[in-house]
Parts: sequence; C-alpha cells; structure tokens
Amino acid sequence: MFKKKPQIKNLSPLRSSDRRKLSDQIIADFKISIPSVPSAGNAASSENEQPAENNPTQSLSSIRNSLLPDNTLSARFTTHAGPEAKLVSGTVYVGAHTGSEERILWIQMGQPNQRIYPTIYTLWHNPGLVPLLHTQDVVVGKLKGGADLMTPGLAGGPPFPLQATKDAIVAVASMESPTVPKFIGICAIDVSQLGRVQGAKGHAVKSIHWEGDEIWAWSLTGTGGRQAPPDIEGWGVRKVQAGLERLTLEEDDQDGQEDGGAPLDIEPPVQDIGDPVEREEPTTAEIDRAFHKAFLFAMYNAKQRGSPPNYGIDFPIQPSFLISQLIQPHLPIFTPDHTPFYVIKKTSWKTTKRFIKHLDKEQLVKSKDRDRNETVILDVDFDDEHIKTFTPYKLAKAKTDGSSSGADGNGAADSTSNDPSIRQSISVLQLYRGSNKLVPDLLPSKTQYFTASQISSRVQTYIQNHPDITKSTSSPRFVKLDPFLANNVFDGSHGAADSNVHAAGEVTRDALQRRILDDSHLCVPHWVLLRGQEWDPSNPNLPKPKSGAPPKVSIVIEKRTGTKTVSKVGNVEVFGISPELLATELQKKCASSTSVGQLVGGKPGMLEVLVQGDQRAMIEKELGRRGVERKWIEVIDKTKKKNGNNGQGGGSRR
Repeated sequence: MFKKKPQIKNLSPLRSSDRRKLSDQIIADFKISIPSVPSAGNAASSENEQPAENNPTQSLSSIRNSLLPDNTLSARFTTHAGPEAKLVSGTVYVGAHTGSEERILWIQMGQPNQRIYPTIYTLWHNPGLVPLLHTQDVVVGKLKGGADLMTPGLAGGPPFPLQATKDAIVAVASMESPTVPKFIGICAIDVSQLGRVQGAKGHAVKSIHWEGDEIWAWSLTGTGGRQAPPDIEGWGVRKVQAGLERLTLEEDDQDGQEDGGAPLDIEPPVQDIGDPVEREEPTTAEIDRAFHKAFLFAMYNAKQRGSPPNYGIDFPIQPSFLISQLIQPHLPIFTPDHTPFYVIKKTSWKTTKRFIKHLDKEQLVKSKDRDRNETVILDVDFDDEHIKTFTPYKLAKAKTDGSSSGADGNGAADSTSNDPSIRQSISVLQLYRGSNKLVPDLLPSKTQYFTASQISSRVQTYIQNHPDITKSTSSPRFVKLDPFLANNVFDGSHGAADSNVHAAGEVTRDALQRRILDDSHLCVPHWVLLRGQEWDPSNPNLPKPKSGAPPKVSIVIEKRTGTKTVSKVGNVEVFGISPELLATELQKKCASSTSVGQLVGGKPGMLEVLVQGDQRAMIEKELGRRGVERKWIEVIDKTKKKNGNNGQGGGSRR
C-alpha cells in the first residue's frame, strides 16, 4: 500500500488523555491480556518474590507505554494505493522506544475511529501482538515489492495460528528468520482452517505494510529505515520440519495463481529448520544477586579508601548516581554478550526506586521519597556485617584507547569515542550592526559588525570629541544632551523614559551605552559561532554573522502523566552536537531511558533529546564537555509554581 511516499502533514503531540484512550482501544482490539495486580495485603511480600521467568508482570501503564510511548506524535497523511492509484487518507502515530529514534508506529486508515494497524517497528518491540505466519525467503523478497501472499506460499503449516482468521491482521516472517516479522497484511481467507496449501490457489494475505516501503523508510532525520534485528525474543517458532520437507511451490501456469500475487515459480531448497539458538541469559535471581553484591562492593571500596563518617560519598545519593557510579562499575560482567542483561529493568525490582526500597528494607541504607516520584539515599550503614565481611571479586578490566574516555566502569567501550563534539572549542560572539541613526556621527558604517566593547569605545570617543556635553553637569558621570543624542538616541520612542531624560537635559554615561546596545532600532544584534578562532571582520574564511539574539541550548523540566518528571534538551545542533550521540551518552550517564524526536515548535529536522527524570545537572555537565558554557544554557523548570522571579521557578538560569 505504501510503495509511494505518503504526504504527511505537520506532527503534533498527542494529548495524554488521547494516548490513554487510543492505547486502551488497541489493547481491546488486539485482545492484549492485562496481568492481575497484587492486592494491597500481599504487596509487600510480592515485591521480593521472583516473577515467573516467562511471564513477567506488567502494569497497565507499562503496556500502554510499550504500545504508544510518552512522546507520541500524530499527523494526518494522504497517499495513492492500488492499481488504480486510489486516494487513501488517515492518521500516522509517531513515537520513539527507548534507545531508538522516532518512527511511525501505527497507521489508522480513514477517520480516527477506524481500524488501526501496527508497523513492523511496533511488532519488533511487542512480540506476539498479532498472529505470525511464515513463508520462504524468496517469497519475502516478492512481498517487499508490494505483492500479496498467495496460499501456496504459506510455510510451516498446517496447523496455522488459530487467530489467523479472515480479515485478521497478521505478520509474515521468512523461514530463515522465523522470529522477525517483515510483512503485515490482512487475511483474505481463514488461514487457521487450511488443511493443506499444496495445490491451493488464491490470495492468503493482502499486503498493508512491509520492510522496505515508505512507512518503514520514514524518519524525522531522513536517515532511512532501520534494518531488522537478526532475532527477536518472544515470537514463538513452531516446528515446521515435517511440513517443510513436503512443501513444493506451484508453478505459475495459466489456470494457476491470480494476478497481483507473489509468483511462486522458484523451487525452494529443502532446509533443516532446527530450534533457534538462544543466548544464555542469566535468571532474574542471578541479576538481583549481582546488583546486591555490586552495591556491597561499592560500599566496601568506599570504606577501604575513604575516611569516616561518609567515606568520601556525598549524600544524598541520587538514583542516577547510584546506578551509573556505584552499581554498574561493580557488576560482575566479563563478556559483552551479558551487558544488555545486567540492567535495572531485568531485575525483580524493575526500577531504581524499588531497588533503593529493598536496600532500606535490608537496613543497609536509609532512604527518603522526594517530590513524590524520586527516592534518594540519605545514609549508609557502613558497620553492617554484610559490608564489613564482604569478599571482593575480580572485576572486568576497562579497555583503554589511550584517552581518558576510553572505557566506562564495566569495561564497555565509551560511546563518546566517536563523538566529534567532545572537547570541542567553540565560542558564541554577539555582534552589532549600526542603524542609520548612528551613522556617521557614532559609527562609520552600517554594514560593519562591532562588538559591545568596540561600541562602548566609540561612545567614549564621541564624548571626548564633544567636550561641551561634559561641562556644567550635575556629576562627572553625566553628559548633556546635544542635538544628535536628543534626536537620534533618545528620540521619544521609549515614551516617558525619554521624556524624563529630555526634561533633565542630561543622562549617565552607562545609561547612554545601555540604550545604544539594547535598542534594536539603534544597534541590530547579530551573533556568530567560532570554533577556536578569533573574530576578525577582514577574514573572509570566518562564518557570516546571523541576525538575532545569540542561541541557547534549552533544558526544559516538566511533568508527564501526573508525577513522572522528564528533561528535554533542544537546540543542540547549533553548537555542533549530535542529538543521537548525546542521547546515547545521557542514557548511560543518567541510567535513564532516552529518546530523540522532533523539537516541538522548532523547524522541521530540529531534534530534542528526552531523558527520564530531572537530569539538568548531568545534562549541563555533558554540554560542558562539548564546549557549551553555562551562559549559553537556558533552564526552564515547569514543575514548580511561578513565583514572579527569574530563578529556577521563573524558568531560566544564566
């Protein structure tokens, strides 16, 4: 359906209420089961119980977020589909799962109350959402060209999934990658009731969307589609050896298949499809023990190296610092294959807050809830027997590349090694260009650019060249108004302020300079970004100054869905910083999920980084590593009530 590029209108954020309503509609339409929530009476005991290995408990909110992330955007689209190029319109829902950029996750044809279809990006993130059918790899190549799946092309059955009834949404994977859906369509027949496919005719699945079409290729950054993973855990693989050995594909003869389907004129080679090779994943109990031991190891090291009472640890300990600086460097990870498993979400606690509560229950720490959604550690019992008698184990050695940022605490390669913005030398210089009112009395030309100090020197030179304006003043700090100052600078455009100056007949030298620099009708502001260079207007190799106030990186702290706090970083591209690389580094340093999406209110292609939690301190630190000074950063805190000042409650920091 999407062989031709759809016309997608401007994206807009999806309201929280609409996102919940749409998520509940998806849960109902796709018959997603909601696990029961433990009652209040056994909540305390269930916190320490190990969840079933193959059936982890998920809350309704986590399922909603997996289907439609917090940062979901929506937009109307139009395209032409079918042999008659029929006009099709609908709505696309765009979002970013953790660690990936924004993609189209859902497609809704027609009006918002019509049927909604998942894209392959949604299926890759939500295994088992729809029935999964299989076909030969050569047929998948035809499906990617827009063909329908014909009945003889079905493989791995019968039996077929019971949910693959007529008009049901199904996914199709190849026999070579049986756990990776690459095609989405609608069943044209009741596939679940097929007794045999050899010799059958007609369409089995009509195409909607596939890997390689324009929906797959769409992205805000124009980077193209994301390649399919080699294997996805969670998509069940049925034993298909017996059926595969008997499978032969019919030739395309005159009374055979219908027009428009995938031709099946290639004799498939007989393959042995064995059980998929599974990665040796540690159990939840093993990951829990590793996290618990890592905390004891960190406290043991602190006690060995520091001095009482805090042994070099600054309290309170923030959740992000606990994971990134105390837990991760002390985890017993020795192979890169195990690194993805040793994360807080793989533990039975699922969140850092619940992990801290566990340590508090063990009487290892004293914790406190702050701002309703953050728990910090106020103190650690360094005299606890578990810390005093802890036996250290060998840690993986950090790999180095000759630089200070060669590796992180657990031996994994530093993701910033390929970030060209690290330790860059940049400076933002504000310049001014004079208007006709100041030329030629004060400035020689209105095409030249001047710094603030150069304009101040010009003002002092003007005063020295006109000594009469310094005589008979009430103070040496004042100068009298002459015709130029009265008519061009204090020309009445500022109302009462100019009237008062005219009535007094004099003005302070500082007020004169401020008026010239602050009034854009006198001096038009410009800015230029220099990379290790000095400003020289005669140098043609320097970048051309841009009009307007100098740019700033914006850090917005706001609440999502009631109590969840997030940090959004925008306008970093101006300073030569890649949002994707910054998001990857913040995910590691903050031990929080991150995503990259369109900057709301910004130009198309301008991106913002979203980080879970109030991470302004770590964000400012990472921006500083990339050459961005604090005066070029603006912090807007929307979580606090406005109090009429310009502090954090007011929304900015210079």
